[in-house]
Amino acid sequence: MLTLETVHSHYGQIHALKGISLSVQAGNICCLIGANGAGKSTTLMCISGIKDISSGNIEFEGRTIHTLSPEKIVGLGIVQVPEGRRIFPYLTVQENLMMGAYRRADKAKVYETLEKYFEIFPILKERNKQMGGTLSGGEQQMLAIARALMGGPRLLLLDEPSLGLAPLVVENIMNIIRQIKSEGLTILLVEQNAQAALELADYGYVIETGEVVLEDAAADLLQNARVKEAYLGEG
Repeated sequence: MLTLETVHSHYGQIHALKGISLSVQAGNICCLIGANGAGKSTTLMCISGIKDISSGNIEFEGRTIHTLSPEKIVGLGIVQVPEGRRIFPYLTVQENLMMGAYRRADKAKVYETLEKYFEIFPILKERNKQMGGTLSGGEQQMLAIARALMGGPRLLLLDEPSLGLAPLVVENIMNIIRQIKSEGLTILLVEQNAQAALELADYGYVIETGEVVLEDAAADLLQNARVKEAYLGEG
């Protein structure tokens, strides 16, 4: 579904991505793991069109997309849940969710979709008239994911969904992602919690200082000695 070929990207003189190549298969969860500053979020922002690439190619279902504007990329069905959630704090939960569907042409079905995600995220239904900024961190993360899903994505880009959340909340978020995947949605997941990401994913890439240094089936990466030592806290 998605292919990156030798993608380079810069922030001024800083060479953030140094020839990233990866692919995401339809219906799978693919994860990117690595330390802070490795280039994981930059990779997602390049896919979304938020960050320009210096060279290389990004294709979605065989179509070059890195030359398109972010709104056109969203129109193709690629939707990102940004790091830090970035919900609208002064809009209600329901207003936040409706913002996620603002590009949809099938307006009659939007409320059906809303009810669907209220079933998956019952806490959001309970708090639907509450201001987004008054939710807990975990509830805001659920809102950010549900807002993205309201747009009817075909590829969901998830950037650090567990960041700053308590372990029980992280487990709940990961179960929700697993449920979403079971409905056939393709997901590219960026996550510092390597254990959780690899247990969830079908395939994984390890990024260090802007380069892919390892790739394999997620189950095999979990058993990889280098991954265990560097990212799973096992000597």
